[in-house]
Amino acid sequence: MMQILFVDDDQSILDGMGRTMRPMRTEWDVRFASSGATALAMLEETAADVVIADMRMPGMDGLQFLAEVKRRHPQAARFILSGHTETASLVGASGIAHQYLAKPCTGATIKAAISRTQNLQALLRDEPIARRVGNVEALPSLPAVYQQIVSCLNSPDASLGEVARIVSMDLAMTAMVLKLVNSAFFGAPQTIRTVDRAVAYLGIDTLSTLVLANGVFADARSRIVANFDLQHLWDHSVQAAAAARELALSERWDSARVEEAFLAGFLHDIGRMVLALRPAKAERDSALAAPADARTGTVSGHAEVGAYLLGLWGFSDTVVEAVAFHHTPSRAVSPEFGLTALVHLADFLAHQSSPTDPELGDPTLDQGLMSTQYVQDRWPVWEAAWSKSRPDQARESG
Repeated sequence: MMQILFVDDDQSILDGMGRTMRPMRTEWDVRFASSGATALAMLEETAADVVIADMRMPGMDGLQFLAEVKRRHPQAARFILSGHTETASLVGASGIAHQYLAKPCTGATIKAAISRTQNLQALLRDEPIARRVGNVEALPSLPAVYQQIVSCLNSPDASLGEVARIVSMDLAMTAMVLKLVNSAFFGAPQTIRTVDRAVAYLGIDTLSTLVLANGVFADARSRIVANFDLQHLWDHSVQAAAAARELALSERWDSARVEEAFLAGFLHDIGRMVLALRPAKAERDSALAAPADARTGTVSGHAEVGAYLLGLWGFSDTVVEAVAFHHTPSRAVSPEFGLTALVHLADFLAHQSSPTDPELGDPTLDQGLMSTQYVQDRWPVWEAAWSKSRPDQARESG
């Protein structure tokens, strides 16, 4: 049974949440605490799969509490619930809370968030790796790109276009900016899938807080294991994104789906970066570090790891599914040809466009997918379209 813990100093809120959650009592064990200290004591007795905390509480506030949950119980999904809109506080929460839920928040919204987390946790059943993902505050940026964004944001002449150009050159920055802009706090009228729109929506002041004041982005050199080539991962990700966009255009998908295809292609291997992070001291001390073959991000579970992280961060179900099954699209929930199958094919084409790299593995096509009549008919068309349009080389980060 899934363990849920709500923390709020307002008893009427807890009572209302109890009534909302009552229909789920056969599936979820829901507990309530009126303070962070009480909740931490409860977690020592019984761990939780999901922790939802109010932002403003006397004594230990929601962020302080969730920071302790992250340190002690990193495998738990952490949600912050607040009706306040201080940008600095919410940006500061980006490295602690997985998602932000805005008050007033309907019972249906909370139930949906919990159900989605339940599905994610079923996807990633490896407890040590779940703890590893739960410890991730942010992913490391390429050193050269990190220096560029810091220099740009420190300049009085910084422009939205230049900031967007720099952010789009980095996997970590792209993922974090899209996570932030699509959170309930910013209330975007529709899902934002491109960096230029995200940067325009957030503005330079918010991005400066994110990068300069909170240090959410960081130089990669001290955080990635020595034998992992972050630049090569970025090069491959750009190729896969370009291939995904080309295939989506060939299929005459609408503009929103083309943008989503590009994004899923770009992020499909982000789990390799997670597995290449140096274990936190707590993990090393408790022997919870990833197994030896995970140190370079080459384990078969990198797809599930990346999907789990993106799901916790609130990315769409279609992107999460595409990342989770980009090596095995026949296992995907959606049987028809869609984003998951397209990203699988784009990944293969991107591999074919550059020399085989042992860190990225030896690509193979899913035979279940390739045996379908539709894919057999369309495959020559896609190969020809990619052959004509693919860049001669990935964009350089400098």
